[in-house]
Amino acid sequence: MTTKLPNPTYSPETVVTVTLLNFFITPSGLEDQLLGKTVEKERKDLEIQKQQLTKSNADKSRELKTLQDDILRMLQEAEGDILEQEVLINALEMSKKKSTEINEDLAKAKETEQVIDETRERYRPHAFRGSLLFFCVSAISSIDPMYQFSLQWFMTLFNNCIDKAERFDDDVDARIESIKDFTTYNFYCNVTRSLFEKHKLMLSFFLCLSITQEEGHIDPAELRFLLTGSTATATSDNPAPEWLTARAWNDVQFANDNLTKLMGLSKHVADHIGHYRELFDSPEAHRYPLAGTFSEECTPLQRLIFTRIFRLDKLTHAIQDFVTHFMGERYIIVPQFNLADAYKDSDCCTPLIFIISPGSDPMGDLLKFAESMRMSKKLDKVSLGQGQGKKAEELLMNGMEKGQWVLLQNCHLATSWMPTLEQIVENFHPETIKKEFRMWLTSMPSPSFPVAVLQNSVKMTNEPPMGLRANLTRSFFGFKEDDLGHRTKPNDFKRMLFAQCLFHGVIQERRKFGSLGFNIPYEFNDSDRAVCVLQLRKFMETYDKIPFDVLVFLTGEINYGGRVTDDWDRRCLMTMIKDFIHPKVLADGHQFSPLPTYQMIEPGNRGYYLDHLNTWPINPDPAIFGLHDNADITSARNETQRILATVLSLQSSGSAASGSAASRDAMLTSTANTILRKLPDAFDIAAFQRKYPTKYEESMNTVLVQEAVRYNKLLKFMVISLKEFLRAVKGEVVMSAELEAMGSSLFVNDVPAGWAKLAYPSLMPLSSWVEDLIKRLDFIRDWYTNGPPMTFWIGGFFFPQAFLTGTLQNYARQVKEPIDTIKFGFKVLKGTNADVTERPAKGAIIYGIFMEGARWDPAEHSIVESRPKELFVSMPPILLDPIVNKPPSVGVFLCPVYKTLTRAGTLSTTGHSTNFVLPIEIPTKTDAEHWIKRGVACLVSLNF
Repeated sequence: MTTKLPNPTYSPETVVTVTLLNFFITPSGLEDQLLGKTVEKERKDLEIQKQQLTKSNADKSRELKTLQDDILRMLQEAEGDILEQEVLINALEMSKKKSTEINEDLAKAKETEQVIDETRERYRPHAFRGSLLFFCVSAISSIDPMYQFSLQWFMTLFNNCIDKAERFDDDVDARIESIKDFTTYNFYCNVTRSLFEKHKLMLSFFLCLSITQEEGHIDPAELRFLLTGSTATATSDNPAPEWLTARAWNDVQFANDNLTKLMGLSKHVADHIGHYRELFDSPEAHRYPLAGTFSEECTPLQRLIFTRIFRLDKLTHAIQDFVTHFMGERYIIVPQFNLADAYKDSDCCTPLIFIISPGSDPMGDLLKFAESMRMSKKLDKVSLGQGQGKKAEELLMNGMEKGQWVLLQNCHLATSWMPTLEQIVENFHPETIKKEFRMWLTSMPSPSFPVAVLQNSVKMTNEPPMGLRANLTRSFFGFKEDDLGHRTKPNDFKRMLFAQCLFHGVIQERRKFGSLGFNIPYEFNDSDRAVCVLQLRKFMETYDKIPFDVLVFLTGEINYGGRVTDDWDRRCLMTMIKDFIHPKVLADGHQFSPLPTYQMIEPGNRGYYLDHLNTWPINPDPAIFGLHDNADITSARNETQRILATVLSLQSSGSAASGSAASRDAMLTSTANTILRKLPDAFDIAAFQRKYPTKYEESMNTVLVQEAVRYNKLLKFMVISLKEFLRAVKGEVVMSAELEAMGSSLFVNDVPAGWAKLAYPSLMPLSSWVEDLIKRLDFIRDWYTNGPPMTFWIGGFFFPQAFLTGTLQNYARQVKEPIDTIKFGFKVLKGTNADVTERPAKGAIIYGIFMEGARWDPAEHSIVESRPKELFVSMPPILLDPIVNKPPSVGVFLCPVYKTLTRAGTLSTTGHSTNFVLPIEIPTKTDAEHWIKRGVACLVSLNF
């Protein structure tokens, strides 16, 4: 059994039944190899002398061993008195003389070798850096299956960098620094070319961390805190709850208690609370001066920690400053993609792969490059799919014989043909292929793509331009002048075309705001827009008046709506489309957002539109997407969390893991024991059933017992798995794959997958998740002890739909009406949960709901705009009032309630989404469509 994966993971069950031979190179082994390569190129005389000395020493040592063996043999074969054996005595004298000569030669060689090694050691920093870079790039293969790089590729890059780096004939140290710097940057450029945009800053940060860790600039505990956040709950009072969130104060207290160099941080923050309020409000929070001694003594890593605590959304900017501080600004500026540079790095045996994403098409760039290389007539292409493998093989054979280029498109669609592709590439030999031949491939990320082909290829990512301006520019750049013309209504057609393209760009770019944009990130593409434009042209030619209703239906419900699977996303899409397909867009100067930037312009030619689009800002205001300014903060926080999570996975995988195995085991043992101590005993289900038996008139008894059963199942599994894990750490039982995965989760403050599978949906880190679980258990226990509460914590239910159905069922049986005729009415109450003093006559009062995208104003008794930087607000208690044959409500916004921030869920066997709870009607003095476009929703659980 063999594998070409650089760091394969086998289950413990497999490992204990086979003998594993690991041929993958070690960091120290690679470092020695790279040192030899460097000295060979820089001081060939030294390397030759080193090799000769090594060979000579080995020969002399072998000769000495032979002499000793011969003497022992002669002594063994000697008969009689050995003093009378003249031959033996002579041999001993000669052996002694020869041995003395060899030992003297070895001593001299050792002195010479020491001098050579001292000179060679001067080049070790470069070899060490090279080894570190290779293991960094090996680690990122876990992020995406297409990020595969071979040692052979790296050695070629390493050698080329030595040849191309600036030379300093008289200064060896300057030359070494030059090689090291050139190799690092060249490596960064080559790897960055192969990464998607979302991973490029992550690579810079990971490289910087790896290098600075080895140089001793990083405190492992501080780095772990930066990546995971706090793993405990604050015990002291928040000094400024009006702006300092509970999450931020938790982080302050945890850093104060667990980071040696940040001891006294909580007192420092409390003493300078006004200063940190200014930092919190600053648009440059990541560069705002810190207070007191921290302004001068703070390290770059600690500055990142401060930014994480107070303004998580600015952490990406802070990471850029961190990389710039240690490595230079060029490591945060993505090099411009140049197809010619990628071509120079290839040869006839090296494939060139475009890693594509939805909406991207590298065909145009390749055709232009082929034209410039005079190969446009020697470029054969085929789009892979069912039955196209044979044709692809024929084109490749023909291309290799005649020295042509061959393009195989969409390799991810031909998974069954990929092994054949791997065999073809492995059989490439320069002697049998014309040097002009090149194999070009395009593929989306796919685990079935051959690793061997990826490792020995030149990889390039091709993504559609990001941002609204780039999106519309791409649309109009793809139009010909004739595409803008219309036979009967030329001006109206151009206006409608502009609005259609803007709508396409808006709904595509809305995805970057996560669930605020759409619950599910749909892959709307250029073909959707093309169909809409085709229908627009046809209907405007067929009818005297533009049929806006028909266009709205076709565009929203069919062309784009055909991809939309979530009803709330469909509501948002159909609401937004009314701003773009409407008679009002035919007026010049019509504004698509409150900002004057995005407005209808006078009809013109293709160049006129492209020039106008160049005046738009690169980073659009969220208002054009119908969103609040806070949406930018949400987007930035999402990007930050993605970078931290990715770097954490790379750090914990062992590529640059901090701390020893012993300290890791100690930390895991401590974490497991802490959780075990916090977990209460399981509920006594028999006692629950006795006290709350199944009753026709009280459905809540059944709800309570079912909740207790569900929580018991989770509790028992957690206790068993924790105890088993502790035994495995001690070596008392085998560390199974499940227990190993559990340890990895505990280490990075994640909820283990086995627990999450049995639990309710949650995005909380492990520490917060455990505290939340204990609160839920207390809620159920209080209900059992004291009877049904006056208000119910909706977030405390394992399955809230059962509670909602039970509430409706109780009322239906009370009034003797079919449950299908009863729906909830909603009343937002005043005050807080503590202010409720009596149970309602019918229905139930719920609390524990948070609103995202807007806030509740008790004075206005209406939903209103969010405050700046306030992403979530707590809602007052809400009365669920069951009403028979409830009439439609007016002046309300129908707001969906979800369990977690992701909003999207899957349809469970009960017929309910795993994430959706219920829709609630919230009074509003603003048009409800405004809040729909804002992406407003309620949640029963946050991610902290």
